[in-house]
Amino acid sequence: MDQEQKLSRRNFLRLSAAAAASTMIAACGGTPTTPAPGGAPTAAAPAGGAAAPTAAGVISAPEAATTVPIVAGGKYQQSPSLDDMVKSGKLPPVDQRLPKKPYVPPQPWLTAGKYGGVIQTTANWEWGVQHILLESQYGHSPLRWLKDGLEIGPGWVESWESSPDASKWTLHFREGIKLSDGEPFTADDVLYWWNDMINNPDNTASNTPPDEARSGKGTLAKFNKVDDSTLELAFDAPAPLTADRLAMWVTGFIGPRWVAPMHYMKQFHPKYNKDIKDYKQHDLKIDAGNNPDVPTLNGWKLKEYKEGQHTIWERNPYYWVVDKDGNQLPFIDGVVVTGFQDKEVQKLAFLDGKVDWDHFHSLTLSDVSALKQAQAKTKVEPRFWDSGSGTASMFFFSYDYQDEKYRTLFRVADFRKALSLAYNRADAQKSIYFNTGELTTGTLSPKAIEYNINDQGKAAYASWRDSAVKYDPEAAKALLDKIGVKAGADGKRTLPDGSPLKITLDYQADAGQETLSKNELLAKNWQAIGLDATLNPHPPQGWDDEWASAKTMSTTNWEVGDGPNHLVYPQWLVPLEQTRWAPLEGRFYSLRGTPKVSDTLQELAEKDKDPWQRTPPRLEPDKGGPIEQLWTIYDKTKVEPDPMKRYQMVWDMIKIHVDQGPFFMGTVANFPRIILVKEGLMNVPTHDDLTKWGLGGFVNPWIHPTPAVYEPGAWFFSNPDEHKG
Repeated sequence: MDQEQKLSRRNFLRLSAAAAASTMIAACGGTPTTPAPGGAPTAAAPAGGAAAPTAAGVISAPEAATTVPIVAGGKYQQSPSLDDMVKSGKLPPVDQRLPKKPYVPPQPWLTAGKYGGVIQTTANWEWGVQHILLESQYGHSPLRWLKDGLEIGPGWVESWESSPDASKWTLHFREGIKLSDGEPFTADDVLYWWNDMINNPDNTASNTPPDEARSGKGTLAKFNKVDDSTLELAFDAPAPLTADRLAMWVTGFIGPRWVAPMHYMKQFHPKYNKDIKDYKQHDLKIDAGNNPDVPTLNGWKLKEYKEGQHTIWERNPYYWVVDKDGNQLPFIDGVVVTGFQDKEVQKLAFLDGKVDWDHFHSLTLSDVSALKQAQAKTKVEPRFWDSGSGTASMFFFSYDYQDEKYRTLFRVADFRKALSLAYNRADAQKSIYFNTGELTTGTLSPKAIEYNINDQGKAAYASWRDSAVKYDPEAAKALLDKIGVKAGADGKRTLPDGSPLKITLDYQADAGQETLSKNELLAKNWQAIGLDATLNPHPPQGWDDEWASAKTMSTTNWEVGDGPNHLVYPQWLVPLEQTRWAPLEGRFYSLRGTPKVSDTLQELAEKDKDPWQRTPPRLEPDKGGPIEQLWTIYDKTKVEPDPMKRYQMVWDMIKIHVDQGPFFMGTVANFPRIILVKEGLMNVPTHDDLTKWGLGGFVNPWIHPTPAVYEPGAWFFSNPDEHKG
């Protein structure tokens, strides 16, 4: 059976299911289309000064998370499961376990809950079994995103301020926070991470400095301890995005660590224990996903890990968060994460009702119909939160592809635009995304503050989204003819010199059905305008190295979800490293200013060598070209303390993408993601809750950690006795 026959049959089957699934998505609260961003944020600044602006660009300080009054006579309550331990003296009373001013989650949908019960959830890869719950908790992060990234709120840093030029930041910890073993958490636990891990040349596995510790010039900050609960970060130049970056990620697991319990970790460190000769044990013991003994600041701490089977988590009696009524969180006693080796077997667990909550990682919109049909039996509701994706499944060529003839073609904006115009995104929207989301050329997340801050931001988003989104195969063919990519006697288009032109849609062989379905449509659409386009799966092993050395023509199995601020993670906007659309130039940027320890670390070393043969492969951008233009603007953003001026610079970079792109191309933006919620699991927000409070949810990027941003510690069972685990 040839490819076109397979495509037609698969499309028929998908389209047959699309109407029913679309109806079910709408019934579950998913939206069939997504409007352009609207509604400027009402506040977006940290307590104490220097931060993101309000809609009018005025600095203000959201205080809701720190000034909610504690009722019940100022008394705190704890889980009854801890009562016996307090009575026996194994635990201090709850008011002695909490800091002077506990954090109070400000989300408006939260209500007082019931203590007890165990959440059942799943993961289908070993890293997920160990770490998916860590990624669902915000306890280790200094600051927090609120309202889908429109605001920055406090975490274990209670308040903070910066100098007018943003070159000095002072962080005030919550006084009296304790780690899960009852030991005080102080500035020393941050300095241990900074001095003995990051600034330790011997521990190469743990000494990569995070962006929030660098100034706009790229140099590292000095960490100065003022007292046990106050830390000063002193930079040699403005570092205006420090607060945003302190809210990024869930620190310690995907993002930088920040918290390293010194009293526990010193026993595994060669500097403090002369019997230890290397850092292998240190790097293992600090991982809270497989070591139950390492103290934590999260609401649940690891109790048991069995490789390939499960992790079991229990409450941290010293968790430093309470609800507005003074109830210490979490409400739920524990969590069990069951591991599955096969996604389809995992889905059977969903359809058998064996989960209380599950995130979207194993689910696509094509699963909605089966989940809804089983809901009466499983009592598991599929809810929808906005993905925040700027592209859904995407495609892009390597701007630095090693074959010179192809590289020259890929750098012609009209070629990339032609291929974008030849893509029938509406077909993909219908058959893959069940008529959800909005068609897009491809942007960063529509949740980004630069698109929501004012009308100019909305216009910048719309211009990028619509720049090459129209399905117009005739216009595509005309552009190809214009640049010399003409059809031969056999109808196949050639390179401008007349040699054969073969386009490969490259992707990792373990990519999901979303990628495969989109790639089939792309191949069909491009073949229709005379391009010899074929699918080309690659072994996942070695993919990164092949791409970084520009040996791979394209990438078709990724998506862009980044925000909520373009500049906290700008790698799609600006080539800064080797994994995205300009790998060799991105690598060149990442090595700028590196010391001449060896030729491999000197950006201008090996100048007489072919850039593709350098170690590592790297390439200086064309003078005056789009990448150099992007770098010039980006470097200015890093030292600009005025947020509105930074936003303007982002819009200027977007204009380069519009005028000289597209450099990457998407399908639809902001399609919904499925969240599974057991009947009776309360305080889990609905799409309506998230829309009233923020932007309808923001699920996809790790740097806006979901569901950590929606306070799982405040979730509870209406009938906890029925969920004993």
